[in-house]
Amino acid sequence: MTVEEVASHAGVSKSSVYLHWNTKDDIFYDALDRECAALVCEAVDRVRRNPAEILAHRMAANLLRIILDRPLLRALLMGDQAILGSLRHAKSSALRSRTAAIDELIHRYLSALQKNQLICPDIDLRITRKAVWEMLRGMIFSAGTEPLGKPRSAELAQVMTVTVRRAFEPRGVPGIDRITAAAAEVFEAFDELIPTAENLDFERPMVL
Repeated sequence: MTVEEVASHAGVSKSSVYLHWNTKDDIFYDALDRECAALVCEAVDRVRRNPAEILAHRMAANLLRIILDRPLLRALLMGDQAILGSLRHAKSSALRSRTAAIDELIHRYLSALQKNQLICPDIDLRITRKAVWEMLRGMIFSAGTEPLGKPRSAELAQVMTVTVRRAFEPRGVPGIDRITAAAAEVFEAFDELIPTAENLDFERPMVL
C-alpha cells in the first residue's frame, strides 16, 4: 500500500499524511505501536471491570480473543510477511520502547500472581512466560489469517483457559483478597508504564 492509498483510505490529502509521518514504514510502525497499546489497555480494562480476570487462565484467554480480533496483531505474532513485508521491529525506537514497557508489565504481572499464590510457586516465571507465549502463538497459527466466527474463537479460548489453568495454577478457588491484591499491583504497574494519555478508545481494530 502506498502513501497515496493510505491517504485515500483515510479520506485525507497526501500532504496531510506527511505532516505526521515521513515514510510509509513510519505509518505502519505507528499502527503496530497503537495495536500493542490497545492489546494491553483492553486486557487491563477487563481486569478493572472484573478483578477475577487477573487470573492467568482468564488473562491468557482474553489476550487470545483480543489478538484474534486484530489483524495487525495476528500478523505480528505470526510473522506474516504478506502484511509486514520488510518491516523490522528494531527499526522503530517507539515500538522498541513500547515492547520494553510491555515486557516489564508482563514481568510484574507474573510476579504479582506468584506473590499472591495465584500461580504455582515451583515453576520459574521465565518458563511460565515462554510457555504461555508459545501457546498463544500456536493458537494464532491454528486460527490462520482468515476472520473467525464466534464459535471458533470461543473454542480456541476454552482450550487456552483449560491448558493454562491445569499447567500453571494451584488447585482450588483463590480467595478474593489475593485476587484484588494482585490486580492492584498490576494497575500500579500499568499506570506507571503505560501513560494515561494513551489509554484511549481502541474499540476499532486497525487494518492496513
